[in-house]
Amino acid sequence: MASFDEEMTRGREIGALHPGPSVAGHSIQYNKDKHAWIIDQTLVVCSLPEYRCLKLLLEHADRCVPFAHFVNHLQETPISDTALLKQEKLRVAHVMSNLRTKIWALGLDIASVMNVGYILLSDAQKDHEPPL
Repeated sequence: MASFDEEMTRGREIGALHPGPSVAGHSIQYNKDKHAWIIDQTLVVCSLPEYRCLKLLLEHADRCVPFAHFVNHLQETPISDTALLKQEKLRVAHVMSNLRTKIWALGLDIASVMNVGYILLSDAQKDHEPPL
């Protein structure tokens, strides 16, 4: 995450922002060309793989996104070799780890659903869950 001065400088360079996916309790905008998100008025600059993965997670907030969806968004050609698929899953895990550090302070988190995929969680969701 960038400091306030860096955010202001980059914010002027971001250009046109578009409304992002709806996630309860959060205001989201994006600029596809700059691979940037504005989440709750905080600039989150991503690499292209991070941008694509975060887009999928935000579009499917509260729902598990299968590994195959991430792999398809990161690869230009389909993968059929199991060794390459395993390597690509490791790449996705690395991207998710980087994303978690960028969005955690914003009240968002990414959870791994073992052998299935990932799910985006929001602190706003915790506030609306009934107590156990």
